[in-house]
Amino acid sequence: MTLGDLLAVLDRLAPMRLAEEWDNVGLMVGRRDRPATRVLVALDLREHVLDEARDAGADVLLLHHPPIFPALSAVSDQRTAGALVLRAAEERIAVVAAHTNLDSAAGGLNDKMAEALGMRERAPLAPDADDPAAGLGRVGIIDPTPLDELAARCVGVFCTRRANLGVAGDPARIVSRLAVCTGSGGSLIGAARESGAEAYVTGDLKYHDADAAEGMGLVNVAHGAVEQHAMQMWTPALAGALAPLGVEVAFARGDTDPWRDAC
Repeated sequence: MTLGDLLAVLDRLAPMRLAEEWDNVGLMVGRRDRPATRVLVALDLREHVLDEARDAGADVLLLHHPPIFPALSAVSDQRTAGALVLRAAEERIAVVAAHTNLDSAAGGLNDKMAEALGMRERAPLAPDADDPAAGLGRVGIIDPTPLDELAARCVGVFCTRRANLGVAGDPARIVSRLAVCTGSGGSLIGAARESGAEAYVTGDLKYHDADAAEGMGLVNVAHGAVEQHAMQMWTPALAGALAPLGVEVAFARGDTDPWRDAC
């Protein structure tokens, strides 16, 4: 199987056309005619991820966060980002990014986040014009749960800590209609509120986002923890699609999140 063939399979699972205009997805490093035999999936390009790919004999790295975003001024050893891309090229490890296209895809990371929180009857918060099952965010039904208990569930499910999490709103408010978005979902607060959700779970929320919610509960979760969990949940779908073609898939062991608790 060639890298070009692998990209075609990935495009069926997470169509490139679903990527946001500002995003950079697809092949970052590599030649489409090179063989693809082993894929290592990770959130970010890091030195230890390249080490693991080398040691495992992986010839493809599939990342969620594109290492060339929006651009690199140089591919050299002068700065970390360029040095990592240069090393991947030198070691003939192809680098592919599936970012907002994987977030939006049916069965992609937003669906996995919703599934992890027990959401049923879900639909996108911002549906794709051509595919109503795809789009950013998800909204749906959960068993009635107080907001504070929902926050505690997020801590347990996504293996984060209270120190990584913030909650805005009445802690006793019962949530039965929930909205979620992987990554940084502050731009969808209005859509979440208009969907009738009693609470919205996403990452990288800011101080004044609590005012924009206008009474809707907010749970601010750690960006990396949620996406790490969702990527791990999604990886078996990629493995299942590539196994008949003789390609092995594994999820990287190391944590790539640069943020740690300060307490």
